[in-house]
Amino acid sequence: MAKYSVLLTGILALWTPSVSGSVVARQNNNTAYLDAISEYVDSIYDDIWNISQTIHANPELGFKEVKAHDLLTSFMEAQDGWNVTRSLYNISTSFSAVFEGSGDGPVVSFNSEYDALPNLGHACGHNLIATVGLTGALATAKIMKEQDLPGKVILFGTPAEESLGGKVDMLEAGIFDDYKIDISLIAHPSNGPDTPYMRTFSTSRLDLEYYGKTAHASAAPYEGINAQDALVLAYNAIGLLRQQSQRTDQIHGIITSGGTSINVIPDLSTASFQIRAQDDADLDAWTKRILKCFDAGSVATGAELNLTMRENSYSAMLSNDILASSWSKYFVALGGTVPDAQLDRIKQQGGSTDQGNISQRFASIQPQFQIYNENGSVPTGGPHTAQFEVAAKSKKSFDKALMTAKGLAGVAVEVLTVEGMVDSVKKELEGVEGARGRKRRGVGREIRKVKGVVDDLHFH
Repeated sequence: MAKYSVLLTGILALWTPSVSGSVVARQNNNTAYLDAISEYVDSIYDDIWNISQTIHANPELGFKEVKAHDLLTSFMEAQDGWNVTRSLYNISTSFSAVFEGSGDGPVVSFNSEYDALPNLGHACGHNLIATVGLTGALATAKIMKEQDLPGKVILFGTPAEESLGGKVDMLEAGIFDDYKIDISLIAHPSNGPDTPYMRTFSTSRLDLEYYGKTAHASAAPYEGINAQDALVLAYNAIGLLRQQSQRTDQIHGIITSGGTSINVIPDLSTASFQIRAQDDADLDAWTKRILKCFDAGSVATGAELNLTMRENSYSAMLSNDILASSWSKYFVALGGTVPDAQLDRIKQQGGSTDQGNISQRFASIQPQFQIYNENGSVPTGGPHTAQFEVAAKSKKSFDKALMTAKGLAGVAVEVLTVEGMVDSVKKELEGVEGARGRKRRGVGREIRKVKGVVDDLHFH
């Protein structure tokens, strides 16, 4: 029988917003089980430290995280009461680890990421993301066992976040539906302040080629069709379009080739671009306008355009306020501080993540936690920089990750023990217009879609 520790009315008032922009501590005396969570996490410190360091020292690209996958699954298989499944639905480096409670109840899930960046290693700190998910799930299961709680906790290994959208593949395969999860918890390191709200863009990526015709650039340029000019024209058209774009519309890209000889009209130019907007609907509208710029390059020069939209676009992160408030309560009780909620939830967006797609379907949060160099300083570079890669392996950063994981475990246990909380969390999600069952609209033209490749054009 469920052991409910508090009433739902208590968790709906976890914080009192401040009207100022200062950092505030969201006060609430109900932090049941936090001491037990902390004691357990501290008891497995060395094991988790070794896992984090091993993943950091062995960076692997998306869907190739063989060592990290084996390390995490082998560790979970050795834990009492956990049922581990490797390579879910033929997604080779994914996994699930399930701990079942004393009966039917809420299903709380944690996600661990462990892919790295080309040439930069773990410069996004996915060794720490793996650490948070692993630790949070283990601590939740510990409390479930000690208190004989009903419900279920699941740890998902979610590969290829950086560029290939592993969570999107898992979502579309029906994994999260089939496991009947109620909430999805994850956290991300940052060089900014601690916060329960990760604000990200919806994003898509594309690759393109313009095909022209070679000719001697001096003797007979009129016989050629300049593929490089087509790309330059499109690039400039995008630059002019920016003035008429919304502040939350973004595009950035690289020209990967534009010719091989200065005295030959180029017959091939190639480029890759990433498009971002505040949500899926705006991304669709912005993408349609961008595509006209690429069409313009073709029309003006006569070059043939081949444009490929990559699979697995990412949706903007939708943070659940009830879960965010719960995490803030535990994080503050552990000695942390968080920004004012009213300002925090509307702060400027930045980057993108495939957790956003999950958050549109299942109640979710992805707190961001500040990491440090070994001397206690904050890295001067943010994610995807060499400075961040160094900070991601420090013991101070690891300690902050464990603190974050303790907070997420507190959230999970609260969902498991507070009567009606899971229903309120779901109701909040369903009340967000278009959140459940949202489908991305087409961009109004036939475009070939292919699976992306790991490269330097990351979603973050």
